[in-house]
Amino acid sequence: MPILAWLALAAAGLLRAQDFPNQADAVFAERPFANAVVGAQFVAVADGTAAYSRNPDLALVPASTAKLASSAAALMRLKPDFRFTTILLTEKKDQGKRSLATLIWRGQGDPSISGRGRASLDEIFEIWADSLTAAGVRRVKRLVLDGRYFEGPVTVPAWPDQELSYWYQAQTSAISFNDNCVDLEVRPASRSGRLPAIKLTPDFGYIRVLNQAVTGRGLPHLDYRREPGTNTVRFFGYIPPGPPYRDFVSVHDPARFAAEALRRVWKRKGLRVGKIVSWEDAGLREESLAPILTWRSQPLAEIIKIINKNSQNFYAEQLLRTLGKEAAGRGSFEAGLGVVAAFLREAGLAESSFHLVDGCGLSEQDRFTADGLVRVLRHMRATPYFTVYYESLAAPGVDRAAKGRMKADPLAAGMRLKRGTVGNARNLAGYLKSKSGKLYAFAILVNGANLDRPAVDEALDRICLAAAHRLP
Repeated sequence: MPILAWLALAAAGLLRAQDFPNQADAVFAERPFANAVVGAQFVAVADGTAAYSRNPDLALVPASTAKLASSAAALMRLKPDFRFTTILLTEKKDQGKRSLATLIWRGQGDPSISGRGRASLDEIFEIWADSLTAAGVRRVKRLVLDGRYFEGPVTVPAWPDQELSYWYQAQTSAISFNDNCVDLEVRPASRSGRLPAIKLTPDFGYIRVLNQAVTGRGLPHLDYRREPGTNTVRFFGYIPPGPPYRDFVSVHDPARFAAEALRRVWKRKGLRVGKIVSWEDAGLREESLAPILTWRSQPLAEIIKIINKNSQNFYAEQLLRTLGKEAAGRGSFEAGLGVVAAFLREAGLAESSFHLVDGCGLSEQDRFTADGLVRVLRHMRATPYFTVYYESLAAPGVDRAAKGRMKADPLAAGMRLKRGTVGNARNLAGYLKSKSGKLYAFAILVNGANLDRPAVDEALDRICLAAAHRLP
């Protein structure tokens, strides 16, 4: 290629790269950002060159982009092949008997005992029943729940009390089932003014429904509240005629919920279970016990896909407490946060770059800078676990958390995203590749009252696509 032609191409590339900051500034000057505070950073992963910066050191509410930090810390401390373990034990004197006086369910934080990715909601419990019956067991007189792996409060104290009924604030527990929620389906009645039909899954009487909702048009939306410390759920408001409303309600005392679900499944399988008691009330001695079954979850490499692609808060908080237990000896939120903070410091973040009170980013007390998030993303690129981490993020137009994002542009295939939404925050962070294949890490934090969320999303998509097309 003649030298002049090469220089012309190089100059054109430089102009395009220089044009990206102007484009980004122009978008941030648009109406959706009029009352917002923005922190943004685009950085070349390989050498740390900043392609764009806007208030990069301003600590803002990260929402679910905080999961980038907690999931990275978990990968580094626990490793991608870590598996959650659940153990069933019996007293040594009962080994080999058809009737067990005691069976202990020792939970160690597994969030994945559910129907997610399985043939049915009950599949795991059915596998356990088959294993026990194959060993000759036909009856369990007493099921003991050992949840000592976790300690302290079951939900993050900084979370709003009025939202504890919803799936995204489900209680954590060393023994869990179905994300510690019951699935809801509310079907409007055929005529206005009548009660809608409420269907629960699973439904074995654990949730008590108070149906005060009404079928009607043009009226306030349907809502529900679980009374604190109970499993009584009151449904109120109005549901319009049309398709059913689907959601999830969190349960109180999820270990007991899991045990009652297991008892129902095992009864169907011909394995009877008697009373259910806690470890603290059982009066057992550790030296008298022996394991009868060990269950291991999928590896962490798969678990963090649920955290980052689905933005599942329950998984994130279960993992945070497990991180505290495995790395610091205490299965508490506080211990887990300490491990995450230590990891962030090792990744080069200043103390002023972050403040976390949970692992999922739900609390509006959480803070992160755009520069801090980008440093986490760059740090993970230099680790052996980058591929696992990268593939845990949402692919635009493919994964649920980014289903409608940038799917019409071919360069979107080179992006992996983590979005974050809570209260007055609408954020996006992750990786993108330019036309040349060069990898960039980016974070955009948008905080402001009454944000037009669809308009902000569309604007952030335009900025990311401009970066992919314009940066070298």
